[in-house]
Amino acid sequence: MGLLTEIQNDAISDTVAVNGLLRKVMLLAHKLDSGVLEDWVKHELSGYPNDVPVPHYRRIPLNFKASVSNGFYMHNNAPIAQYLVKQATGRDDIDTFECRQAIGTIDYKDAEKDVLVLNMDNYALVVSGKIVDKSWDVLRFWAEMPAAKVNGILDAVRNKVLEFTIALQKRYPNADDVEWIKSQVSGAATVSQVFNTTITNGNAGVIGGATASTVTVTVNHGNLQDLRTNLTQHGVTAEDFALLEAALKEEHKIENKKFGPKVTKWVGDMMGKAVSGAWGVGLGAGGALLEKALLGYYGFN
Repeated sequence: MGLLTEIQNDAISDTVAVNGLLRKVMLLAHKLDSGVLEDWVKHELSGYPNDVPVPHYRRIPLNFKASVSNGFYMHNNAPIAQYLVKQATGRDDIDTFECRQAIGTIDYKDAEKDVLVLNMDNYALVVSGKIVDKSWDVLRFWAEMPAAKVNGILDAVRNKVLEFTIALQKRYPNADDVEWIKSQVSGAATVSQVFNTTITNGNAGVIGGATASTVTVTVNHGNLQDLRTNLTQHGVTAEDFALLEAALKEEHKIENKKFGPKVTKWVGDMMGKAVSGAWGVGLGAGGALLEKALLGYYGFN
């Protein structure tokens, strides 16, 4: 039984913990030399840093409540409409909780009954006067979400792993031979495309919002193979890389970290593909990736 089949069996088994399943996916990512898959697994296992966007299945809608009093009467658990809180705070995302914790720490036993509470007393003064009449004091202000929604992340990750492996197997019927996939000319690009369509739903969530400081790329000076490996594992096709290779042959040196006209045109074309969705990464992440990789190739590490 190959690694891919083993992962599929674990994904459909309720007896295998999700963090154990992800460790096998980490091994698969290593064998496939897939940076995007490896980064996703690392974030799921260790938690998402604040500068990394969370996948859509980790975004949980919130309901708002308040306890208010005017000195004569008190209302506990008074519901507050989401759109009113958005208007009062000026934050369009305030009604969404981004769950960044490591997947191994997600386990709420009485999920069907429990409600998780977020203290939002720091917004109480904003609520008072803008949402609640000034004659009423806001004693407490908080947000709630069902614990079952947070627990649902476990099933979401399990389903994503299963979808990814099935889609990869459809592309490569003998996908259990991981080394064979790596040997294919467009293997790395295909793995990235499958990742983006199954796990991030085309949003490139793992690196889609990355900046130059958060994209990890290692390309040694003049090493074309390093450059190829880093770009193809992030979805650059063999055809696009061939165009870059031709440009680099004519512009093999640069000064002051300024690319030549042919390389600049190639980068611009790739950014156009990022905007249109033809290249499955976010615009900011794509620019940061290409900049770091090419500067490394030119010797500006």
